Amino acid sequence: MGAEGAEPGAEEAVKAACHRVLWDMRPIEVAESQALLAELATHVRALGPRVAALVPDLELEAGDIHGVALHVLRQVDEVLDPAAPASDSQARLHDLAVTARALSGVILLADKRARERARKPDEDGDPAGWLVAGVGV
Repeated sequence: MGAEGAEPGAEEAVKAACHRVLWDMRPIEVAESQALLAELATHVRALGPRVAALVPDLELEAGDIHGVALHVLRQVDEVLDPAAPASDSQARLHDLAVTARALSGVILLADKRARERARKPDEDGDPAGWLVAGVGV
């Protein structure tokens, strides 16, 4: 399972829980399954609002990250819906893990793009640019 005592939505905890559900080949016992269900639901509840807060900024991004974020948020609504079928815990585990990992991925990608924008000089707002252009250099 995820890192014990980690903050809900913490990247390493999400990665660990998702790895256990999606890629680890060891059988999951009932008690572990219930713990993973609770942990992943907590991660999804923590990450969903963070992605929702990013959506307005992502709309300005080039590419499809805005559409991906909206699609993942629709999945959040589906997996956390109280009417979602709970009879198949393995399917629910899978759905929660995929959704948690997608939410985490959107946040990481948005952070990466924000860092890239911060490093790239703003061509229109660079005061040195208009000074040099005005001087005729």
